Parts: sequence; C-alpha cells; structure tokens
Amino acid sequence: MRKPVLFFLSFFLFFSVALHAAEPLHNLDSIYTCLDKAIENHGVYVARKEESIRLLRQQLKNASSKELRYAVSFQLYEENSAFENYTAMDDLLRCRALAAEMGHRERVDHCNILLSICSSKTGLYDEAKEFLRLVKPSSLSPSLLGLYYQACYKRNNELAYYTTVASLKKQYQAQADSLETLMLHHIPVHGDLSYQTRELRLLTGGQVAASMKLNTEWLKTVSKGSHRYALVALYRYLEYKAVNDTTRMMYWLAESALADVRNGVMDQGSMWEIANQLMLQGDVDRSYRYISFTSDCANRFGSRQRSWQNSPLLSAIAKQYKRESEHKTRVILLAALSCGVLALLLLGSVLYVNRQRKRLALTGKKLQYSNAQLSEINTQLSELNRQLASSNQKLGESNRVKEEYIGRFMSLCSLYVDKIEYFRRRVNKMVKNHQYEELFKETKSAALKERELDELYNNFDAAFLHLFPTFVEEFNALLQPAEQIRLTEDGHMPVSLRIFALIRVGIEDSSKIAEFLHYSVNTIYNYRARVKNGVIGDRDSFEKTVKKLGVQSRE
Repeated sequence: MRKPVLFFLSFFLFFSVALHAAEPLHNLDSIYTCLDKAIENHGVYVARKEESIRLLRQQLKNASSKELRYAVSFQLYEENSAFENYTAMDDLLRCRALAAEMGHRERVDHCNILLSICSSKTGLYDEAKEFLRLVKPSSLSPSLLGLYYQACYKRNNELAYYTTVASLKKQYQAQADSLETLMLHHIPVHGDLSYQTRELRLLTGGQVAASMKLNTEWLKTVSKGSHRYALVALYRYLEYKAVNDTTRMMYWLAESALADVRNGVMDQGSMWEIANQLMLQGDVDRSYRYISFTSDCANRFGSRQRSWQNSPLLSAIAKQYKRESEHKTRVILLAALSCGVLALLLLGSVLYVNRQRKRLALTGKKLQYSNAQLSEINTQLSELNRQLASSNQKLGESNRVKEEYIGRFMSLCSLYVDKIEYFRRRVNKMVKNHQYEELFKETKSAALKERELDELYNNFDAAFLHLFPTFVEEFNALLQPAEQIRLTEDGHMPVSLRIFALIRVGIEDSSKIAEFLHYSVNTIYNYRARVKNGVIGDRDSFEKTVKKLGVQSRE
C-alpha cells in the first residue's frame, strides 16, 4: 500500500543526503569508455558464448542415455535463454519430449512452464497461454507452483504494459497483481525473483529507502560482472532515478549494460534504457551507437518487444540529426552571405583607394609643373617628387595585390556557394531516402574540411607566387645554404615558407597566422624562430627585410 504523498516528499530530501553519503560519486566518462570498448569487443564475448554452446551440443551428440541427453539439453536451454530465445525454446521442447519418454511428469510440467516464459519474452502471448493450459497447478510441487505463478504473472504483466486499450490494460494489471501475490508466497524469499518483486513493490510505493536497503542486501548475493549482477544494477539505477541522482543512476545503468555485453546477453534491456536516457540528455551520437547495438542484439534474440521499443527512439534520433543538419546548413548559408557582404565592402575600399590614387597622381603633375616655375626650390621639390613616386609605387603595388586577391576571392566565394548547394541537395536526398547512417558517417568525417583547407592553401600559394615570382629566390638568399627552403614537387610552399609569405603581404600577428594555417600559436612561433636561426645577417631585422622582397619582380 502506498505511503501518503506528503510523507514521501518530506522524506525525499533526507533520503537523498543519506544515500549520497553512503555511496561515492562515480566517473561516468570512465564507465562509458569501458562500455564502448566492450561493444567493440562484443564479437569476442559472443564467440565465447557460441563455443560453450558448441561444446554442449557435442556432449548432446555423444550422450548415451536419455537422462544424460535431458541434462545436457537443459544446460543448452540455460545457455540460450538470454542469447537466442527461439533456440532456447527448441532446447526446452527436446527436454519435454525426453521427459515424456521417461514418464517424468514433473519435468514435463517444468518444461511447459519455462516454454510459457520464453513465449512471453518474445510477445507470443497466445502460445504462452497454451503452454500453461497443459499444466495442472494442483499437481505441482511447491517449487514448481511458484514458477507456474511466475509464468502467469509475466504474461499478464507484459500484456498490461504493451496493450494500448485502457480497459484491457486495467484487466491485465489486476490479474498480474493478484498473481504476483500468489507468486511471492511460493518462491524462495532470498531468490532473485523475490528480491526483484519486493524491491519493485517498495519503489512503486514510494519507499525508496527500504527499496535501496533491499537492493544492497540483494547485491551482496551476486558476483560483480555476472548476468545476475546486471539485473541488480538495473534495479539500483531505478532507485537513483527515483531521487533524480543523475550521476549515480547513469553509472549503475552503465554497469548493468556492461555486464550484459560481457556475458554475451542478447536481451539488452539496460542498453535500450541507457540509449534512451542519453538521447534525453542530448548525447545523440552515443545514443545512436547504443540503440543500433541493442537493435542488432534484439534481432538475434528474437524479441519483438525490443524492436517495438527501439523504433520510436531511432525515429527521435533521426529527427535530431535532421535538425542538426538543417542548423549547419543555415550556418553555412549565413557564412556565405557574410562573405558576399565582405566582398562588396572590399570592392568599395578598392574603388576608394583607386580614386585617392588618381587624386595623388593629379597632385604630382601639379607639383611637377610648379617645379619648372620654381627653380629656386628645385632641390626640395625633387625630394618631394621622389617621395610621391615612392607613394605611387606602393599604391600601385597595393592595388595590384588587392585586384589579384579580389578576383580569386570572388571565384572562391562562387565555388563555395556551389559546394554548399550540392551538399544541401545531397543531405536533403539522404534524409528523404532515410539514409541516416550514411548521413551520420559523412557528416562525422573531417575529410571534407581537410580537402577545402588544401584547396585554400593551394590557391593562396598560386596567387602569391604569381604576384611575387622572385620571392622564394630572394628569401633563400637571406638564409644559409643548409637552411634554405624550396617549393614542394607540385610547386606549393611548405608551412615555414607560407608563414613568411603571409608576413610579406602584411599579416604579422602569429595568432592570425595560426588561425589561417590551423596551427597553434606556439607552433607558429617555433617555425619563425627556426627560420631566423638560419639567417646569414642580422636576425632582428630579418622580417623587415622579408616585407620588401619581390619588389623588383613587379617593376
């Protein structure tokens, strides 16, 4: 019977503090890493399970008596019960046939009850009912009577959980509650089923402290990492979930899933639950990996219910991926629009500079005319004309560099817009065709970024060497022979040479160079220092000299 709600709310804070003091916090990253590695090695655990089954089948083949064949067949059922449900049912059918041949009625009833439980596991509820009809409860021993009520309870409880008809759900739940009470009277008090049922009753009734105490008692009876341990850990997760302790609940849920994976269990209830919780927490990538894994396991186990559970979660993950893809597309389009605006601003700047250059040229002509008339200040005007000529030369150089880079910039912008449009159409097509896994792999890869960076650097190298064709030769003339830097075989500049090319065009700040070349600032400093160490003359004035290289090549 449930305790009053007000009592539960007042008790909640005290219990949370006591619970946290009793058990330390756990490292979720560490347990997730262990779980990821276990999934990677899942084939090893499955092979180990398959080898155990193969050895038992060999024993069955060599068994000389019906009694021995029955014992080995029952061992096969136990190995397959959490591995391949339909195979486990075949093993039970063989056991039932052997028990009937030996005239052992109790074993026949035992097999029929277990067949009913196996049928309920995979949603075969009519078959589960038929197997139970073959059993007469009045003729069962006390231990089998408890197992019989367990089979009846499991069928009605699952029907109540999965049915969508409210009246039937209420009917099945009432039958399940009644059968649960009968079951508890006939099963061992310290058995897993008793612990599980009593703990769930306490948890449902809001008695979280009592439920945790019972779980701790149950935990002492199992070996860490065993299949039984996975079940206890799952119920411990439910207790921490009831008090909203996210860290501890996710730790115990991961412990449960980890034990199932390492034991080759294919009925992955814990893995489905952790995928669902991670999806709610926003960890879509890990949730997708886990739900894909549990879907594969469910297919091998033969559980239709797990497939029903997995479908909504897979759909939610697909929608999340679609939203993220659409967001990235919007960001790319915004970036392209920003590039266009910057290009217009740069074009306006060039037009302004060109207008100023014309004004300066006109001023120079006026000064030359004045120089002819004012011979008495010829020396001063000559110096002024020389300075003006130098200014015109620098403006011409700046204009030429900007015109060259504007042309290449506009070309790159057009190319990137085309690529964005192609990528948008491809993503749209893949989403339309439900190719979510391919879309995930493609968007996860960094290869696209690397190709675009290579193309950007190649374009920069080509533009720079076109503007300053003698730069490399003049640059190497400043270095010792052993320290000179050559172009690559395909005509591109190495990283160290590209750094000083950026300095030549006015980008001197190491942080800006690092951002352009996608290196750390320390790496850029190291490259600059290494090249300066190989300078023939004064290393302090080396970069100033580099800024003047290639001037004659354009005159």
